[in-house]
Amino acid sequence: SYRIDEDEIQIGKQADLYEQPRTFQGYRRSGSRGVGTRNFIVVLGITSQTSSFALRLSERLEEVVSRFRSIDGVVGVCHTEGGSEDHPNNLEFLVRPLSGFMVLPNVAAVLAIDSGMEKVTNEMLRNYMAGENYPLQEVVHEFMTLKMNFAAELQRGEGIVRNWLERVNDVQRQEESLCGLRIALQCGGSDAFSGISANPLLGSVAKEVICHGGSACLAETDELIGAESYVLKNVADLSTARQFVDTVERFKERASWHGHTAEGNPSGGNKYRGLYNITLKSIGAAMKLHPDVRMDHVIGYGERMDSSGFYFMDSPGNDLESVAGQVASGANMIFFTTGNGSITNFPFVPTIKLMST
Repeated sequence: SYRIDEDEIQIGKQADLYEQPRTFQGYRRSGSRGVGTRNFIVVLGITSQTSSFALRLSERLEEVVSRFRSIDGVVGVCHTEGGSEDHPNNLEFLVRPLSGFMVLPNVAAVLAIDSGMEKVTNEMLRNYMAGENYPLQEVVHEFMTLKMNFAAELQRGEGIVRNWLERVNDVQRQEESLCGLRIALQCGGSDAFSGISANPLLGSVAKEVICHGGSACLAETDELIGAESYVLKNVADLSTARQFVDTVERFKERASWHGHTAEGNPSGGNKYRGLYNITLKSIGAAMKLHPDVRMDHVIGYGERMDSSGFYFMDSPGNDLESVAGQVASGANMIFFTTGNGSITNFPFVPTIKLMST
């Protein structure tokens, strides 16, 4: 187990803010939602049982939505969870990301769909959002429960979304400070050059965003195992350092319950491309944290980023699940480094790929 040596922890000062922040063209949302980098309508399947309906409805609406110049599109969001007959043991890991998706500033309007028969329902999601103070009232939205036949419900859902189109299209891009950016930092299909070129470049991008008052989020807990001492060279305080180390140790413990260790993290492809062990892989991944940038916050999966600075989010090393958690936390842009290549992105958040080959 990793033990904190308080001599190796350096309580740092965050990089100074620029006096004249740079700007980008974004969509200003009301209240506390922030700024979107896109203007999407989302059709959200609450569980796997309504996912196919959400996709079919979004496909049905694509042509009509394309006529509106300020709307980036309509997307159906589906997943594999919450559709069983049993109460899900990962309930919070389901409703928390769904809540984050609904209030993300890239989302102009959202139609959430259930069948009313699942163990996870619209009512459950609505109650969770109210209890956790998600600003749902600031989003154009409706909760829809399927009651009639498939074709009739498609027509009803289409009518709901059509009524939003003019309103959503009225939202225009405008000049916004970079403090409105919350970026997700990711890697996948990494090679021996990822930690030399692409990930340090990402660290510099994150530093630039943070110096303009924005925030950046690093994830994938198992991919920092072996790089703890590097991370601890610049942290906000001892409590943050302990949170980070405790998160890593908890991951190791849970892996051990299933007869595995963090040493098994590098994939066959990683090893083929020069990342022979977990330490090499982790040190490369940790380069997304620039040496001059302080780790300010350690958060759980999908917990919201509510201020500027550098965040570490506890998550699995799987790209799709990790990206979903970062988006749920508020990331309105994704920067993804890759050596071997990866198609990972997200339905309503733009992804920039940085190739190290």
